[in-house]
Amino acid sequence: MKGQLKFYLMLFLACMIWGLTPICGRVLKDCMSPMLITGARFYLVALILFTSIYLIEGKKGLYLSRHDFLVLLLMGFVGIFLHNSLLFEALRMTPASNAALIESIGPSITSTLAFIIIGERLSKFGWLGIFISCFGAGYIVCKGSLDTLLHFQVNLGEIIVVVCEAMWSFYVVISWKLSKNVNALAVTAWTGLFGAIFCTLAGLIFNELHVYAITKTYIEAFLVLSLLTGVVAFVLWNFAITKVGASKGGTFVYLIPVFGAVFGVVLLGEEFTLQEFIGALIVVIGMIISVKAKLSVRSNTKSVSEIKKHLIEKQALKLNSEK
Repeated sequence: MKGQLKFYLMLFLACMIWGLTPICGRVLKDCMSPMLITGARFYLVALILFTSIYLIEGKKGLYLSRHDFLVLLLMGFVGIFLHNSLLFEALRMTPASNAALIESIGPSITSTLAFIIIGERLSKFGWLGIFISCFGAGYIVCKGSLDTLLHFQVNLGEIIVVVCEAMWSFYVVISWKLSKNVNALAVTAWTGLFGAIFCTLAGLIFNELHVYAITKTYIEAFLVLSLLTGVVAFVLWNFAITKVGASKGGTFVYLIPVFGAVFGVVLLGEEFTLQEFIGALIVVIGMIISVKAKLSVRSNTKSVSEIKKHLIEKQALKLNSEK
């Protein structure tokens, strides 16, 4: 636990920065279309990170195997392009409060996919922590009102949000699995570039690339969205998630609406209610329980050297039996 404290702090900081995303989104909604915001944001992210990689590692830092290239292409398509574009589409069909409530199931989906794809097993206490944090996030969204939860209705928008959460969970799990081959900077750079390209293509096809106005405030909000929530937060997240595991790391996502509420108070003068404070406290308690829980990963695969050794031993036994 103590040895991994710095990685948990990275996840904490990443989610705190991501709490600025809805603030920037509210500012930029009158500046450009969502598809253009997402595409331009990740083009800038990719440019900065590819430059950094080249300066630090040279050309070898940009090399990818065919397998890693295809995996990162899929991650950019699913985690950056589809996740963001479908979420914007879902918000046209359902209230933001409903979307936020559904997003609370994200860490549960992450833990389930982590078990299916990489065999990561979270203990009962880990699942208890996820449940408590989920309850806290729901309490924040519903503002402590049971009536809001009881009158929740499912439509196409809500279904799309569930799909979006599954896509983000897939991104988290695959980034963990890919970490042995590609470092966090490269993962963020390549997925950002691929996601931006897909946004551009979709924007051109559906005529969704529009600039409405440009002011100093809009430029500042875009730079915060790109440099902080795009570069810093994604790099911190992609690096730390490889050290603590997808299930435990995914629990930190519950902090994003908490920080979003805090930044709303500080930057936009919004009200921070008692219900939001109670919900935030519940989220943190659940997160602490989940972080302290035991985590194990099944290993069904042998290394190349182990397989080679096994084949040699098997061949030797065969030769001895023939003699």
